[in-house]
Amino acid sequence: MEAARIIACCALAAASGLSGLGALDADAPGMRTVMHRLMRTGAHLVKDMGRLRVASVLLEAELVEALCDELVKWAARQGVQSSKEDACGVLVTCVASSTLLCALLTRSMVGPIVALVAWCIGIPFWDAARRQRRSQQLTAEMPDVFRTLAMAMASGETLTQAIQYVGENGGGLSSAAFRSAALKLRCGIATSEALDELVEDLDAPGIDLLATALLISQRTGSPLRSLFQHSAALVERQGEFERMLSVKTAQVRLSVRIVSLLPPVMVGTLSLISPDFQKGLMTAPGMGSLVVAATMDLCALWIIRRLMKGVL
Repeated sequence: MEAARIIACCALAAASGLSGLGALDADAPGMRTVMHRLMRTGAHLVKDMGRLRVASVLLEAELVEALCDELVKWAARQGVQSSKEDACGVLVTCVASSTLLCALLTRSMVGPIVALVAWCIGIPFWDAARRQRRSQQLTAEMPDVFRTLAMAMASGETLTQAIQYVGENGGGLSSAAFRSAALKLRCGIATSEALDELVEDLDAPGIDLLATALLISQRTGSPLRSLFQHSAALVERQGEFERMLSVKTAQVRLSVRIVSLLPPVMVGTLSLISPDFQKGLMTAPGMGSLVVAATMDLCALWIIRRLMKGVL
């Protein structure tokens, strides 16, 4: 039953693609009604696919869950309310449709394998880029967080009030974490536990020092204005050093990415467009050569990352 629903979604996706390419005359009598019904049926099938067993299994993976969360946020920005299961249904449909399309193009098992490998490589690359962007954004926000906390604590506010003030007046990723921490403190959660969870949520430069200082100040009443101002200056300098390092190593990082991505891209492209390459790849020597090449490429990437740890 699950396989039938996946095949039906792939067929609807193919029909929509053909209509978009002009294979179907959208201006023909009744065609608009047919396409509208197809889209509605496809939307219902995608929602149903989000409730299938395969979607539940995929959502247990951290990478898939993060991707589905981003899809839900993107849909919310477009004015569409959806759930994580709906996003997983869209992801399953995209994977199945691309796999079926590659199978039809190549008329062999090489096409679906290439499509699945592309998805397996692309999602981790997307997650790494997302984590890097999040880290850079938090690094840029932390100096303002330290200064805002220093001002709030110096004005006589309590720890909960100061954290809530940062959450309400800050911006970006850090404000949500501080609002959550303030809510936990108002609900009676221990200060140390709430600050530990704040550190886990943010994972930003200086956040450990901030949590420790807030906990000590809450217990002893010691002033933190000068400490937070000095910490803000240090975090700013760290951000400047990281940006300088990124600029100085931009050419090297670009070269590494091109060299590492070129072999799989070439193999995938030839597997899709060259029948002779497909035939050779399906033989034992061809598969052995591919495994050896992939192993050597992965070893080279591992060595490069070891040598340039913290730069790539």
